[in-house]
Amino acid sequence: MVDEVPKRLSIAEKRALASPLVLNPNDRINELPVEALATGWTDAVLPEQSRKKLISLRVDPEVLDFFKAQGPGYQTRMNAVLTAYMQVKKEMGQA
Repeated sequence: MVDEVPKRLSIAEKRALASPLVLNPNDRINELPVEALATGWTDAVLPEQSRKKLISLRVDPEVLDFFKAQGPGYQTRMNAVLTAYMQVKKEMGQA
């Protein structure tokens, strides 16, 4: 497969991504109540745009609906959440 050039973000997508998301590295994901998880992602920082790998990923319908309901750029937001989770796990020595 030939590497494709990443698509440029539309104005709507840039606006949707305007509020950064940051996860507190001291939070323990498995011990947080669901309400804390819902508010804990609002400060996560989106990573710089880089070449992404195209994969096929199966997620629960409600997960996909949740991210899509936030508007354009849902895949980028999903990647930001996964990146924040990965960073916390690395900092906790669980990687």
